Amino acid sequence: MDIKHSTGEVAIASVKGYLWFLCLNIIFAAWLLARILSGDSVAFNTQNYMLPLWSIISFSVINLFTAIALRDGINEGLYQKCLPFIVLIFSVLWSILFFNMLNDFKQPTITIVILVIILLPATITFYISGLLLTLFCIPIIISMVYGEVMSPMEFPLLLWAGTVIILAVVLSARYILLESYLRTQRSEYERNVLIKKLLRLANYDTLTGLFNRHSLTESFARSTRQLEHSKKSLFLIVLDIDFFKQYNDMYGHVEGDKCLIQVSRCIEQSLRKASDAAFRFGGEEFVVLAVCDRLPNALDIAKRIQHALADARIPHKGSSVAPRVTISQGIAQWRQGMPLEGLLEIADKQLYQAKRDGRNRICWER
Repeated sequence: MDIKHSTGEVAIASVKGYLWFLCLNIIFAAWLLARILSGDSVAFNTQNYMLPLWSIISFSVINLFTAIALRDGINEGLYQKCLPFIVLIFSVLWSILFFNMLNDFKQPTITIVILVIILLPATITFYISGLLLTLFCIPIIISMVYGEVMSPMEFPLLLWAGTVIILAVVLSARYILLESYLRTQRSEYERNVLIKKLLRLANYDTLTGLFNRHSLTESFARSTRQLEHSKKSLFLIVLDIDFFKQYNDMYGHVEGDKCLIQVSRCIEQSLRKASDAAFRFGGEEFVVLAVCDRLPNALDIAKRIQHALADARIPHKGSSVAPRVTISQGIAQWRQGMPLEGLLEIADKQLYQAKRDGRNRICWER
């Protein structure tokens, strides 16, 4: 689960990466504990190691089960707010161990290896958040610097050089990981934007913003499936702008496009958002799909559209019906098993009847 937060926020890159980090803490601490208890290595002062190691193991196990339980909620809520404190506790515990190791191990190489084992998993896990990575690294670096000053090693320059190299590796690794992550995020964002654009082009009319003819087929199929065991019915309303050719001839195609947009807005504002959908079927023809209890509800929708268009008062000097733009409407009711083509055919017949009766009116099956 990749995070959705911006760079620098208190968040981990992924749940799997965080679980991996916790498991490494358990494994490495358990290995050190086994080495100490075996007594076959360097002469450890076990009192300096037992409590920190058991604390790391216990704290890691608690966070491991918490992270598994939260799953996708790690980067949200209370746990996310506690992440800086959790990381700081891990760092302090490792710092105590690291300081003791500097005094017990007299070889710089061993100390550098241990530093790598501690810092690199943290870098991989917390590279997204500069705050978390800093909280983990600072106490460890402070303990190392202090330990190098206090430790009577024969090769302090070699140890200092190794420390600088490790820090450079941590910083460069974080930069590379972060750059790769941001590039992936940008690509993902651009891909999602492109998908949304393609979906909009596929499903929406570019001029009016209404659904297009292709969407009508899908919406009809979806609606009829939902109504198979329902008492409600599906009504289809076909709407046609009266004398639109004359409108284009008189006002021009630019104004004709504006008229189509205004008519589509009147249709949209007349619908009940949950159960109705409007489509531009082609040219000056529109379609409305409405799930209603009965015919009068569908008639109410058609009348609201008619009144909204009347209120819009779009001038139309080329109309012989009214001095403004009007529409004719035909309504058809869907019956079980009826295909979309059959429903459209019935609605078209009612639309033509409305035109024969003088336009600017609504007709439906009697």
